[in-house]
Amino acid sequence: MVTEFRKINRRLISSAILGMLFGCTPSQIPYVFLQYAKELRQANLAKVLADNPLGPGENIKITTLGQGQGASHHVVQIRDRESPHLHNAHDGTVMLVRGRGYLVMDKLRITLTAGDIAHIPRGVPHYYVNTDLEPTVVFVIFPPPFDGKDNVPATMP
Repeated sequence: MVTEFRKINRRLISSAILGMLFGCTPSQIPYVFLQYAKELRQANLAKVLADNPLGPGENIKITTLGQGQGASHHVVQIRDRESPHLHNAHDGTVMLVRGRGYLVMDKLRITLTAGDIAHIPRGVPHYYVNTDLEPTVVFVIFPPPFDGKDNVPATMP
């Protein structure tokens, strides 16, 4: 019973924080504002998803929104699950924009829903499993900028 209360309470808190941060609820797709040098980019994530749909045969699609000297920003769509992997040279901060599932990091399993944020340090084996009927949508920040090459298969315990 305590676990159920925490889950409900966590969803209410996540919804409130997401609303404060982005002026939306988890059922809405937020805008993202990214500053690169003197250029401010505005990304309507609903339009990004419409312009870059996850194809019927695709499990994962990564769309790069942009990158500066210190970090890159991406939208990742996950239909089913990631394979266990790690990034040797990149930390990752992920925010679930839509969906639910769980993230396995090392030996920890973390349940995530829209609005939740997780930080994945470099070198830590991890993978995400989508438990929703629709693909999960995640906003990801990688410092330093991610070029797609630092994706090392990993064995999980």
